[in-house]
Amino acid sequence: MTTFPPEYQPTTQPSAHSAQWPKVLGIISIVFGAFGAMAGFCGVIGSVALGPISELMAKFIPANKSGPSTAETFGALEKMQGWMIANSVFTTLVAILLIVGGAKLIKRQAQCRMMLLSWAALKILLAVVASVLGYFSLQDQLALAEKSGTPNPMSPAATKMLGMFSMGFGFLWAIAGAVFIIIWFKREKIRSEVSRWM
Repeated sequence: MTTFPPEYQPTTQPSAHSAQWPKVLGIISIVFGAFGAMAGFCGVIGSVALGPISELMAKFIPANKSGPSTAETFGALEKMQGWMIANSVFTTLVAILLIVGGAKLIKRQAQCRMMLLSWAALKILLAVVASVLGYFSLQDQLALAEKSGTPNPMSPAATKMLGMFSMGFGFLWAIAGAVFIIIWFKREKIRSEVSRWM
C-alpha cells in the first residue's frame, strides 16, 4: 500500500492543459481558414480576369441560337465585377483572421477568443453580402434568359424559387461555423477557462 507524506496530497483535478478542445478546434480553424483564403484569392483572380475569360470563352464556345451568348452572360457578371472583387478580398482577409485565431487557440493565448468571435461576426456579415450579390446576379441571369427566349422546362417562378432555395441553403452553410464559434465561446465554462490563459 502506497502512503504519502502529510504535506503531499495527490490531486485528481485536470491540469490547465489537459483539455483537448483548443487543439482540435484550433486545427479545424486553421484548415478552414486556409481553404477560405485560397477561395478568396481565386475569387479575386477570377473576378479581375472576367473580361479576358469572356473573350476566350466566346472563341471556343459556339454561339447559342436559343439562349444568351457567352458575351451577354459574362456581361451580366461584369456589371457586378467591383463588388465581386471587394467580396473576394474581404473573404481572404476574414479567412486569414480565422487562421491567426486558430493558431493562438492552439497556443492557448487568451486573445484567441476575441479574434475568433470577431471572425464569426465578420463571417456572418460576409455571408449576408454574398447572398445579396447572389440575389442580384440571379435576377440578371433570369432577365437575360427571358430576354433571349431561352427554352426552360420550368416556369420563371419555379426557377427563381429554386435559385432562392439554393442561396438560402448556401447562406446557412456559410454561417454554420460562425454560429458554432459564437455559441461555444459564449459558454461560461469556456470563457472561464480561456480567461486563465496568458
